[in-house]
Amino acid sequence: MKLFGRPVPILVIITLEAILAFLGFFSGITFLRDPSGATHGMDTSILATTPISNFTPVGLFFVICYGILPSLAIYGLWKRPRLRWTDIFNKWTRQNWAWTATVVIGIILIVWIIVEVSLIGSPVGLPRILQISMALLGVILIALAMLPHVRTYAKTKW
Repeated sequence: MKLFGRPVPILVIITLEAILAFLGFFSGITFLRDPSGATHGMDTSILATTPISNFTPVGLFFVICYGILPSLAIYGLWKRPRLRWTDIFNKWTRQNWAWTATVVIGIILIVWIIVEVSLIGSPVGLPRILQISMALLGVILIALAMLPHVRTYAKTKW
């Protein structure tokens, strides 16, 4: 089934990546503006078992990996432009660079949560729900990207 000339799973991916981009920019910029984490109801004491002393690196990571990267993937999935510098990845996956970016975003979400839980644990309540939700979002993005209709849509044409 298609909507706006695109398979429905592509639109679901775009929607999920748009939500992630919004959250990534919002959370990332908030951490950059307040590296103490207080705005998020956190403090730097939870970073005692990590190699960082404040939330500035987390803010940068969120803005780049959860804000900018999904925004680029949305553009790429919608327009499917050829970016020659991405041809090395396109030849390897036989998919458009935006498809590859979507899979990478899913992997980043999963790996980030694994590293976060191993370094600071999984606090009860909302933080644990957010960790589970973000890891699940990573799994969903990868699963949707692997669907035959999505792979056909994202197949390179050159």
